[in-house]
Amino acid sequence: MCTVTYIPTANGVLLTSNRDERADRPAALPPQTYDSGNKSIVYPKDTQAGGTWIALRDGHSAAVLLNGGFKKHTRQTTYRQSRGIVMLEIISSDEPVERFDTIELYDIEPFTLILFYEHQLRRCTWDGKLRHINFLDPGKAHVWSSSTLYDRTVQKQRESNLKEWLSEESLITPEKVLSYHLGDDLKYDTCQARMVPDMRTVSVTLLEISAAGQSRVHYQDLHSEKNLHKPFETRKHHFDNFYWKTKRFLIRLQHWEYWPFECVYLPLVPLWLWLSVRARSLWFFSAANPGIENSGFIHERKSDIYPLLPAGYYPKTILCEAGMSVNAIESLVRESSLTFPLIAKPDIGERGLQVKLLQTADDLQDYRQNSRVDFLLQEYINYLHEIGVFYYRFPGEDRGHISGIVGKEFLIVTGDGKNNLLTLLMQNERAVLQLPALSRIYGNRFDEIPVAGETLNLVPYGNHSRGCKFVNLQDRITPELIGVIDRACRQVNGFYFGRLDIRFKSWEELTAGRNFSIIELNGTGSEPTHIYDPEHSLFHAWKEIYGHWKVAFQISMVNVKRGEQRLMTYKEGIEMYRSHQLYLKMLNAHTDLAISSQMSAQ
Repeated sequence: MCTVTYIPTANGVLLTSNRDERADRPAALPPQTYDSGNKSIVYPKDTQAGGTWIALRDGHSAAVLLNGGFKKHTRQTTYRQSRGIVMLEIISSDEPVERFDTIELYDIEPFTLILFYEHQLRRCTWDGKLRHINFLDPGKAHVWSSSTLYDRTVQKQRESNLKEWLSEESLITPEKVLSYHLGDDLKYDTCQARMVPDMRTVSVTLLEISAAGQSRVHYQDLHSEKNLHKPFETRKHHFDNFYWKTKRFLIRLQHWEYWPFECVYLPLVPLWLWLSVRARSLWFFSAANPGIENSGFIHERKSDIYPLLPAGYYPKTILCEAGMSVNAIESLVRESSLTFPLIAKPDIGERGLQVKLLQTADDLQDYRQNSRVDFLLQEYINYLHEIGVFYYRFPGEDRGHISGIVGKEFLIVTGDGKNNLLTLLMQNERAVLQLPALSRIYGNRFDEIPVAGETLNLVPYGNHSRGCKFVNLQDRITPELIGVIDRACRQVNGFYFGRLDIRFKSWEELTAGRNFSIIELNGTGSEPTHIYDPEHSLFHAWKEIYGHWKVAFQISMVNVKRGEQRLMTYKEGIEMYRSHQLYLKMLNAHTDLAISSQMSAQ
């Protein structure tokens, strides 16, 4: 990220960067294609900070980063965010130049960003205080060097050297430009301007942006002496155009279970207000679970809830703080005897966001780098069945109740030996709704034809928003099952109302209290998810939701009278809500993790 050249040719543009780094910095990952919304971006990834220094977007736009602004600056000990992450956010936006002009850069180290976008060339500079945008001539060659390593004299000399080299070359090719970047003038190890003893050129990346659309990325790792010449990978399948958006809209329109949260719950607001009036608090539910933060409505930490469960009732789990080093995480994994595959999920979750199945140490490293929030690593419970059990118990009662059970059918397709994966997905409306996400994960396999009888579990998580089908299993409620659930829940101090998500081997073993694991315990924010069975009407759902609100109200009032918990004040509730909304913005900024998963055969 320290020396960059821009060279226009008869076939397009060559944008090349020498990355100069300290010898002890971990090696970067070679260029890969990543998806950001509806854009495909190819870039090498810095394994330490998670960002990059050069990126090719959609085969025709590019960005390259240089350390420093116009002059050398005094470096702080720490900064709020890596410049390589900031660069990715800029190049991923619909209007990169506008994004540079509006993105929050407070406490970001000075940098220079060269943007090639819509056939225009711009130099965008953040000097630590002000932003500067300069239009450059895209028809001329340019060379830039980082102000943190090279003074203006060196930069002027390099401009002259590049001009002379170009005048001597009759035909400019990517190979010749790569060779030029490895020469004594530009390679830090050999140039006369070097001043930092342990600094060296570790890689050279060249973006060959073709006017004909055949763009390529050339990458030379000087440490391992590996060369990579990667064609830009465009998506073969597009599911974000008008046709597919209309198709998904019509599917949702005909099935209320896919309607937005506001459409389902808005008609129930008068009933919420009625219970609030009776409780004299808008947060009438807030004393239902004294043992759980916010009664488990929103913004509660899973790391505080799991220890409340009896030992052996939940998966082995460790808490990893945001920004924790890979060595510290690996040490925790070893100490806890956890092995892959693992489930990673935010400590404060929301509808399956950022939940991922990690198969390898590389998956863990990638998740760690991208997560901006505290997260949990948990052993993967590979039992065949998963259910959600809604449980409640009135304080003082000897026995609790199960008000509903929902079965979870994962998004699974079965091969017939004739049709490819995409055709099989098209036969399932749930899969059609998930196609944009599935294409980012399995798009390169859509043309494969699974053998007859082969089953593919595309999304191994029991989240309705991720394509899981919810089925009402009310007939499975038996005295034996109530006894098993009740024994577990009565050992959770201060828990009276909520839903348990459980994985288990078989119904016979579950009702006998064997071979099951509580993978989630949710409080008053829980929905009675059996309402999402496609057989149920919206009126049935409203009846069930209000019925459960009344139970939460009644339990909460009993706990208030018993002195176990007071109701939230209006101010406390608003602060809880605001804190959660700010948290969700941070979580939603990385939803690419929420939809990432690995293919697994069942």
